[in-house]
This record gives sequence, C-alpha cells and structure tokens, in this order.
Amino acid sequence: MIASLRLTTSFSNFAAPSLHLFHPRILPTSPIPFSDASPNPKPRLRLPRPAPAPPRHPLQPFPHLPPRRRVAGGAVRPRAAVAVAVSGAVNDEARWRPPPGGREGKETDLATLGNLCVDVVLSVPCLPPAERDERLAYMEGLAASPPDQKYWEAGGNCNLAFAASRLGLRCSTLGHVGEEVYGKFLLDVLEAEGISVVGMLENTDVTACRRAYETLLCWVLVDPFQRHGFCSHADFSKEPAFSWIQKLPAETKTAIHHSKILFSNGYAFDEFSPDVIASAIDCAIDAETLVFFDPGPRGRSLLNGNLDEQRALEHALRLSDVLLLTSDEAESVTSIQNPIEAGQELLRRGIRTKWVVIKMGSKGSIMITESAVSCAPSFKIRVVDTVGCGDSFTAAIAFGFLHNLLAISTLALANAVGAATATGYGAGRNVAHLDKVLHLLRESDINEEETTWTELIEGCSACPEVSVLSKTPINGVSKPFVNVVPVCGVVTDLLSMLKAAPERSAVQA
Repeated sequence: MIASLRLTTSFSNFAAPSLHLFHPRILPTSPIPFSDASPNPKPRLRLPRPAPAPPRHPLQPFPHLPPRRRVAGGAVRPRAAVAVAVSGAVNDEARWRPPPGGREGKETDLATLGNLCVDVVLSVPCLPPAERDERLAYMEGLAASPPDQKYWEAGGNCNLAFAASRLGLRCSTLGHVGEEVYGKFLLDVLEAEGISVVGMLENTDVTACRRAYETLLCWVLVDPFQRHGFCSHADFSKEPAFSWIQKLPAETKTAIHHSKILFSNGYAFDEFSPDVIASAIDCAIDAETLVFFDPGPRGRSLLNGNLDEQRALEHALRLSDVLLLTSDEAESVTSIQNPIEAGQELLRRGIRTKWVVIKMGSKGSIMITESAVSCAPSFKIRVVDTVGCGDSFTAAIAFGFLHNLLAISTLALANAVGAATATGYGAGRNVAHLDKVLHLLRESDINEEETTWTELIEGCSACPEVSVLSKTPINGVSKPFVNVVPVCGVVTDLLSMLKAAPERSAVQA
C-alpha cells in the first residue's frame, strides 16, 4: 500500500519473462549521503557463511527517531488465531538472545515483516483517475459493494511466503491482521499453505478507531490492456496505517530470533513508523539473523521523505546482507545509470552487504558481490500476468543464499520462479508451483541478447570477474575475464537439488 505510487499504472519489475514488459521510469535523484568505507575481504561466489563478516567500519547506532503520534484508543488482545506464535515463541525477554551457534537451531527459514493484506482483484474498464479526491471517491465506490470472495486473494508479502514455501522453505509472516472477515480469510489462507503468523497487536483497545486496526485491503485493478492500478485507504493517510505500533512486540522479537532471514521492503513504511522498522533490523542483527531488503518503488519517495524516513532507509541499505532492486531503483538510490556500477556502489556503502541483486525485467538479472559479477538472461515465456513475479524472484534468492548456491545458479533459479509466476493469472495462491519452475528449467529456453550484457560489461569501469549464463559463447566482449557458464550444467545441478523440495513442502503443510 504505497502512498504516492500505488495508484499509478505499473507492471511488476522482475527478472523473468522476455516478452511484453516495460518498467515505469524512476528519475534519478540525489542519494542519501553515506560514509566512505574500506572494502570487505573478497567473498567467494559459493558463499559458505560460518560467521558474520567483519564490518567495513564500526557500526553506528541508529539515531533515536521521535515516536509517531498514537491513534486515540487501542485494541483488545486478538483471538489466538490472530497472534499465532512461531514454534517455541515465548514472551520471556531472555529468549530474545541469539540462539547458541548463530543460525543453527533457528526453526524458520524466512520471516517477512509487515505488508500483510487482502487483495481484491477486479477487471475494470479504466484505471483510477489521477486527482486525489477523485481517486478516493473511486475507491469508496468500490468498497460500497463488497465483491464476492472469489475475487479475494492474499497479497503483499504473502506472495513471497507462498513462493518460498513451495521451494521447501519454512516461512512465517510478522504483521497485523484484523478480526473482521478479511482477517479471517487471510489467516485461513496462510494456515492452509503451512505459513505461521505472528501478530503485532499488543495491549491496545480498538473502540476509538476501529478502521486503524482492520486488516489492510488493497484493490488490484486490471484494465483491458493488462495494466495494473492499486489503491487502499493507506494511500490517503499521512500516517502509517499502524502508527499505534510504536515498538516491536515481544512475540515479534522472538520470531525474528528464531528466523534465518528477515525480509522487509519499502511497503513496510506504509504500515510502521521508521523507528519500528529500524528496530526490527537491529533485532535481526543482534540475533545473527540475515537481513534482506528491497526498497521497491517506495524507495524514491523515501529518499525525498522526512528525516526519519531518510535515516531509516539509509539504515536498511547499509545494514542488509542482501539488497534487491530493479535497475531503475538502483539508479534512483545511487544516481549511477550502469546497474553493475550501481550495485558496486551499494556494496561499497554497505556495512554488512554480501549480495546486491539487480532485477533487469525482461532482460534477466545481475548479482554483484565484492569479487565477481554474475549475469543471467531471462526465460522465454508467454506473459499472462506480472503481479507477484518480483516476490517469487525474491523467494528463490533466499533459497539460493540459504543453500550456498553459486551466484549464477541462484539467478537462474530466481529467473525461472519469477517467470513461472508470470505464466499464470494473479498472485497470492496463484504464484508458481514447483512443477512449472522445473518445466522452465528443463526447457532452458533463455533469452540471449548479447548486446545487453556486452554493453553493461564494457560500460563498467572497474569490473571484476564476470560470469554470464549462456547456451552459446558470447562474442564481441573485449574483457578477458568474462566466464561463459553453460546453462545445461547449472540446470542439472538445480534439478537435482529441487527434487527434495516437494517433500519438504508437504511436510510443512
């Protein structure tokens, strides 16, 4: 639910299909100032992670952010179904400490922060108008006649959790779900997919402002040209939707400590105050939990937002282990047009950053580490719907990181998972199942445009070792350190590893 961009016509930016996609242009803006940092020791492409890498320079405490205005009133403690705790979660503060052995013993592979919503997907003759009051009237008109439940779908970070779960990862979602019919629907869907929910409603009373405690509802509108528009009540509020959450609840901290990865994106700023988001990242670092962050389209408005938002965005960019951005978003936060150089700049600025993943849309994807650059073309498919493709892509990146896959193999899998989602209609429970992913991998029909990678590599002034996934040798690249990786070998290894995913997924469900 993005306040400034949610209503614009858009396509999801992901690194999978090769047809019928374009990206909304985000104009470059001045980046947030970062301190200079000395480089990390060069990591290997295959990333075993025994212990956290030493920081490039001492960690700086995140400055205190003044609390947001509390909404009048509060909320009753949710029923047990709303605040389902992860296995072993307790309210004892002593359990907030990192478990012995770092990430060993963590029950959850991936936890998502916020962005739990119900999408109402409707076909409309035209997308919402641009003027604010007209948009609000348009949305109120939609809400006046609640659509049949067949148009409802779990949205937001549920897409990521579903895709990750189908790859065999154990997932939980951290966020607020209300007690109304939409909240019950969302909890039922997540439970059916084997995904736990950790509620964030604590010691409040809903009587004064009930809407503030309801489940987030997003209208996903599709016009005859398959363009998407999004609108929700969060678009018309200056405060985050859940501004009454002023600190991380005990159960949320426990869940973060029991997770291997905490994922957050720019949409979290539409729900929580910057201080809460920064606190979640700090909690993850204390727990030796990996932090994945995707600023998304919201990144541009946060760059130009208030001081609290700018500082929290900088906090997330500097302290994340893995950053995921589209090429436009990378340019927006660095003012560097070449995506490889933009990724290198984000690595230089970061304190803990190990991977920077750039989603190139229909072209494919790029991963930048301290020692290498990896490029993987997209898969050729017939695109049906792009909603949820970026979330599916991220699920595969998490899988690759946790399983110590080579960078080029991780990108190939992520491209395939994103592409598989694009071949179906809608997101939520419609994101790619493993059989579609395996089918694309077996076909290995990748979109090889030599010009794309040649121009990017040649245009990079300080390019380390480069690996490019390909069916055929790439000609015309003058740099001697380009390593062409045969797609057949990568696919063989992935297919062997993914054979166990259906069994793991079935056990979780």
